[in-house]
Amino acid sequence: MWTDIGYHSADLCDFGADQADDFPAKTMFAANFEAQQFIVFFMVAAAATMITMEFQFGTIKHVLTQRYSRPLVLVSKWLVLLTYSLLLYVGSSLFAILLKVCLVNDKFAIFTRAKFWHDWLAGVGGEFLNTWLLLSLVLLIAALFKSSGAAVAVGIIGYFVLGMVNVPMIALIRKYTWLKWNPLNMFNFSAQLGLPTLSKITNLTDVQLFWGNLAYIILFLVLGLLFFRRREV
Repeated sequence: MWTDIGYHSADLCDFGADQADDFPAKTMFAANFEAQQFIVFFMVAAAATMITMEFQFGTIKHVLTQRYSRPLVLVSKWLVLLTYSLLLYVGSSLFAILLKVCLVNDKFAIFTRAKFWHDWLAGVGGEFLNTWLLLSLVLLIAALFKSSGAAVAVGIIGYFVLGMVNVPMIALIRKYTWLKWNPLNMFNFSAQLGLPTLSKITNLTDVQLFWGNLAYIILFLVLGLLFFRRREV
């Protein structure tokens, strides 16, 4: 996994250095050299299979006979996913700094610019929160279906479809203001952190998007827990 991310990031970094006018190295660094997509794919697959495989192979029966309650089993899986995601985001951020220093250090400065550091870290944090909003939905779907395919499809397809859905959603928000609180609008959080003028489109502040993301993450996780508790073994 990390080898693939490393090779992909290095290739993009070299390409960005050669084509600085079309793909500024600074912009690519701010996006962690596109490692986000690989992280999302990996985490979606992990979240979906971590639950459904327990039922597909019958291992959930063995786990439950060890005096572990269903809520405890599910919460432990959440914590594992949280650890994975933290390691991947922190690791990809450190790797981005390494690539910047080694390959495009002459293109722009970061160590002496506090605002750039703040904006970059805020962007990474926003992407992390948006990723968990997607993962919470995947975990909910995984708790409903026996096969991991449905949950993986929802996560990956949803990740690509979000951009297309944004246009009609924005039109609806302009007509019906209360729709600004829908979960799809919350996925604009990381983008708005990088482009503050998006608040005129989302009709929500950064703080409102932050709490909206947290609220939906908790809601989807709680719903997933309820379905997981009632699911037949």
